[in-house]
Formats: sequence, C-alpha cells, structure tokens
Amino acid sequence: MIKFKKIPYIELIPIIIITFLLYRVVNNIENIGSILHKISSLLSYFIWGFVIAYILNPLMVYIEKKTKMERIYSIGIIYTLFVGIIILIITLVTPNFIKSAVDLFNNTPQFADKAYKWSTDFLSENELLNKFDVTTYLKDYLTTFNKDITTYFTPGLQIIINNLMSLSSFFMKLLSGIVISVYFLMDKESIIFNLKKFIYSILNENHALKLIYFGKIVNTTFNKYFIGKMIDSIIFGIITFIGFFILKIPYALPFSLVIGVTNMIPYFGNIIGMVPAAVITIFFSPIKSVELVLFIITLSNIDGWFISPKIIGDKVGLSPLLIILGIVLGGGLFGILGMLLGVPTIALIKTLLEDFMDKRIKNQKVL
Repeated sequence: MIKFKKIPYIELIPIIIITFLLYRVVNNIENIGSILHKISSLLSYFIWGFVIAYILNPLMVYIEKKTKMERIYSIGIIYTLFVGIIILIITLVTPNFIKSAVDLFNNTPQFADKAYKWSTDFLSENELLNKFDVTTYLKDYLTTFNKDITTYFTPGLQIIINNLMSLSSFFMKLLSGIVISVYFLMDKESIIFNLKKFIYSILNENHALKLIYFGKIVNTTFNKYFIGKMIDSIIFGIITFIGFFILKIPYALPFSLVIGVTNMIPYFGNIIGMVPAAVITIFFSPIKSVELVLFIITLSNIDGWFISPKIIGDKVGLSPLLIILGIVLGGGLFGILGMLLGVPTIALIKTLLEDFMDKRIKNQKVL
C-alpha cells in the first residue's frame, strides 16, 4: 500500500484563499459596488415583469377557470386589455394631464404671492402676535420663503422638460416588463414546480412543507390586499374625477389622479392627496375648497365602509390600531414603499401569529 505524505499546513490553504478574496473585495469595493448596481438595474426588468404578471395572474386564472380556455388564448385576452388600457390612458388622459400640470405649475408663483399677501395681512392684524413681537420675525421669514418659491419655480418648467428623458427609462422598463411577464405567466406552473423541487432538495420534508405553506399565506395575503387595494384606488380616483368635474373644481384630472394614487395608503392616503388640492383650490375659490374637502371626506367614509371591504374582503381585516402601526413602521423604515406594503405585512404577521397560537392551544388542549 502506497503511503502519501501529508502536505504541511494544508489546512491553512482555505484561510489563505478566503483572506486573499476578502482583500480583493475590499481593495475594489468601488468597482464591486458599480457591478452590484448594474446587476440590480438589470434585475429591475425582471422585477417589473414579475409585478405585472402577479397583477394580471388573478384575471388569467379567472378566465381559464370560467371558460376552460388554453393558456395562450387567455394571455392574449388579458394583454390585449392591459395594453389597450395603457394606450387609452396615454392618448386620452396624458395630454389633458400635462396641460393641467403645466398650467398649475405656471400659476404657482401667483399662488405664492396670494398666500404671502394673505399671511402678512393676517399677521399685521393679529394683536397677540404683535404684542410678543413675533410679527416682524414671521414677516421676514415669509418674505424670504416667497422669494425662494418664485426663484425656484421660474426655471422649474425648463428643469422638468430637461428631465423628461428619464421617462424613456420608465417606458423601457414597462415594455420589457410586459414581455418578461408573458413568460412568467406562460411558465408559471413550471416555475412553481422547480421552486418547490429546490426547496425539498435543500430542506427536510417538514421544514419544506412549512416554507411552502408560508409562501401560500404570503401570496394569499398580498394578492388579496394589494391587488384589491389597487382596484379600489382606481374606482376611488374615477369617482373623485367625476365628483370634481360636477363640482367644477379646477385641475380636476391631476387632483383626482394624485388622490387615486395616494388612496393606496390606508387612512392617511386620501388626506395626503387632498391637502395640496384643497390648498391650491382655495386661491381660486374658498367655497370650492370647502366643497372639495367635504366631498373627499364623504367619499372616504363610503369607501372605507362599503367599497373597500367588498373588494378586499375580510381576509386581511385589521383593526385601525394595527393598520396605523403598519403604516408608521413601514413608512419610517422604507418610506413610501413601506407605507404601501406595511399593512399587508402586518396582516401576514397577524395571520401567522393567530395560526401559531391556535395550534399551540389545540395541542395543549387549553380551550
């Protein structure tokens, strides 16, 4: 039997290799950051594709379930509707929206002047503020603030025009996402099967089943809430536009679009979208501003009590306290995206916690 001599210090070779790799990483940290940024930029197309596929998947499943239609035909129908809606928005809504936005933008310095005049008149007539010599300080601040607004908004339109090229990136990601989403939907079952296969290959059966069950709860919760809330916001935005049009609110289209988008944020979303609309409208007509506020408050209550529960259902039903907790934590940690996803995340945690407690109580036979 041939005996091989053990190479001295062979156990140090992995440590030396890892040390060398770490040195190269630290020494080229800027290049690595650039590479990671490039990779994340490329992956963004797949993220867009996944999001579009995730949004359209329930409609595809519904069509196939009701008509027994083949996948290729159901995809053809939903993408014809999807692309048709995008084209309709671009051709009908966009020109009016841009015209209103530019008009609003051009009038902003006038609004600032009106606000400045009203504020200084109010300060001059306020005896309490004059008594404590606060008026002079506030007037100086308002004068500086008013000049800054005018200075900012004068070249602002040119800045917007110069940055319109960034929209090309948005449309490129949208178009690429649409194409990629088709493949996601076409190969949906294969993707899910291979994902499950991978999970079973790296975990034991018990842990694999738990992870798959967790994935199903995540999908149900986010699907029920996010897609339902998006449909609810579209309905809310359309009703808002119709109401503003009837009430003859200026800039009805851009205001209703903003309020419709912010409606995705529960409780506070409508207020966030309503405040700038009410402030701008007050310069045209204080009465119209009051009508706008009353209309949005009334519509928000109708939406909260009747429309939203019908669309989203009770699956992700949360108390107001938990909803506010989700918005505050999500917004504080991840900004606007966190505010959008905070509520379904809290709903997911609540569902998992209730399921865990029910199983524990059942096993211990407490109740």
